[in-house]
Amino acid sequence: MNNKYQGFVGKVLDGRYKILELVGVGGMAFVLKAEDLLMDRTVAIKILNDEYNGDKQAESRFINESKAVAMLSHKNLVSIYDVAIYPDMKYIVMEYLDGITLKEYLDKKGVLSWKEACLYTVQILKALEHAHSKDVIHRDIKPQNIILQKNGEIKVTDFGIAKTPHENLNADRERAIGTVYYISPEQASSKETTFASDIYSVGIMLYEMVTGVLPFTAENLIEIAMMQINEEPGNPCDLNPQLPFGVAQIIRKAMEKDPSNRFASAHSMIKAIDMVLRNPTVTFALGNDYPVGEALPYNVVPIDSIATSELEYDEVSGGKTGASGGSTKKRYVKKRKKKKSSVRESRSMLPVVAAIALSFLLVCAACGVYYAIYALDLTTGPATGNEVVVPKLVGQTWSDELSDKLINGNFDSSGVKFKVLEVIKVYKSGYGDGEIIEQDPVAHHIGKLPDGQIFFEIDSIKINVVPDDVAIPYIRGYTYKEAEIKLMEMGFKVEKETVYDEFGFANQVVGTEPEFGTLVSAGSTVKVFVSMGKDYTTAHPVPNLVGMSLAEAKVALERANLALGKVTYEYDGEFTNEVVWQSIKEGKEGIEPFTEIDITISGASNGSEYNKGDMPNLFGLSKEEAEEFLIAIGLVPNRITEIYSDEYEPGTVCGQSIEYGLPVSDGNKVDLIICVGPVDGGEDVSDTEE
Repeated sequence: MNNKYQGFVGKVLDGRYKILELVGVGGMAFVLKAEDLLMDRTVAIKILNDEYNGDKQAESRFINESKAVAMLSHKNLVSIYDVAIYPDMKYIVMEYLDGITLKEYLDKKGVLSWKEACLYTVQILKALEHAHSKDVIHRDIKPQNIILQKNGEIKVTDFGIAKTPHENLNADRERAIGTVYYISPEQASSKETTFASDIYSVGIMLYEMVTGVLPFTAENLIEIAMMQINEEPGNPCDLNPQLPFGVAQIIRKAMEKDPSNRFASAHSMIKAIDMVLRNPTVTFALGNDYPVGEALPYNVVPIDSIATSELEYDEVSGGKTGASGGSTKKRYVKKRKKKKSSVRESRSMLPVVAAIALSFLLVCAACGVYYAIYALDLTTGPATGNEVVVPKLVGQTWSDELSDKLINGNFDSSGVKFKVLEVIKVYKSGYGDGEIIEQDPVAHHIGKLPDGQIFFEIDSIKINVVPDDVAIPYIRGYTYKEAEIKLMEMGFKVEKETVYDEFGFANQVVGTEPEFGTLVSAGSTVKVFVSMGKDYTTAHPVPNLVGMSLAEAKVALERANLALGKVTYEYDGEFTNEVVWQSIKEGKEGIEPFTEIDITISGASNGSEYNKGDMPNLFGLSKEEAEEFLIAIGLVPNRITEIYSDEYEPGTVCGQSIEYGLPVSDGNKVDLIICVGPVDGGEDVSDTEE
């Protein structure tokens, strides 16, 4: 953990917020977990990075987020509790969310079931429905800004580029904004954004959830933006044949290029999804081309009438079936508006009195019947069989012989035969393999054997089946209690060992012995290593970094309670992408914790391998590094194009005119695309010649 952020831990902001730990670091801000001492609750505090203090655009976006969310209050939206704006520090106190981003979940799961995807989408749309009701347009809906909590509840976050009511937008502010993979055509073409822009982004997310891929991908961001404007997405049913056609239609309507052809509101899209969830075979009639009152084909619904409650069921006769002479199907028709009746209704009380009297008589009659049945013991009737006592099967071991007797009704106890109707196999620690651990009815239950039946039926028994090998689950990041419960449910015995760990927070599982994924015998003991946090009191001797990659050097320094300082890259004609020099020699002791150590690496900062005569990979390099690199290998930096995006680090190369690996000659000109950060979140392009 960077010493800059670690310095906050343990401090109390404004006499109220006690900082507990670092949650995450982004391009513009970092997030801390804290305890609100006044309200006795856990909160998240988002603090603007020091380098952006004084940056008007960054500060405007940061403050805009607090204003936008402060206007809203909905269970599917992250809540803001407090905002502090000081000259040297700006922070937002928010609801602490215990979960992962939808992006992380999709990366792990790949394709979601269509029902799960629809349920998540409904929650997102409900959040947007509330935001839109307050005239707030999110403008950056994407999986990275959706939090999936452990209880399955969705939270929409990050209103940094939201459009709020009464906001005066100049041309620069209304340019292309959002993330290019999810932006609407009007955003990509720098036109005015509306509520329909958020609907389009939701359509893309639903497409991604049910297919596992994005509808538009290309080699560079500009090409993707043009696809959002001009191209139609592929049919998601082609990628997921199990997907109901109605869901594909919903996606298509949400992703219409013309905003006026999309769903009229988030509520309309919710109603359409709800209809598919209730009836997966439903098909939508797109457009308004059915006259009022005309019956639609069976199971076809006019999609534009869903949210206006203009639908009703119409029962129609189908083909003949059996003696009834016909079957009944339901289809949807548009409601005709009912005219008010001109006949005045009677105001007489006689019907009301008669109804009350009739109800009283019916209740009395019912009570009389119930009393007669109870008094005469008509509920069970006379005994028709002999009483039997259910034997104790729990504790016995399931064998071929016992199985044959119980399944075929030949198990004898006290002269009565018994038969088991259902055998359920389970695994529960502490019981032997094949041991019967439950039965229904329980032992010693007294029942009756009906006349004419030769055996008494036992509903079910549960048999413990011990598996041969069980894989230790991946539980890194769990609390110890969560890990213990999961392991014990799988039949493992658990031992706890506390350790210091550079990457684990206090009480967080950082490893197991045997390791995650190892196959072991059921009932084995698993040692769980639980972090006590990092030991920050001393620094260890300086490790030898020479020969390590940058990532390895970072890990080695962190484990020694040291910090990585300045990283310099040498272009010496032979790239090893390894450390060739370090500022403090190996083995030095007694230095302060988190002392920075500078290193030099042979190669490019993006780790690109370079073969002479081929175009190198410049992605991830700074503009200066890329230009220096090109000059060093005999190529000429040419045109520079800047784009807005939060997919790449600000100030780094995210595109090059000659593809990586193609042959090049001395003097070839190379154009570069530079990402200028997420301040406006956009894809606006401005060119400069050098």
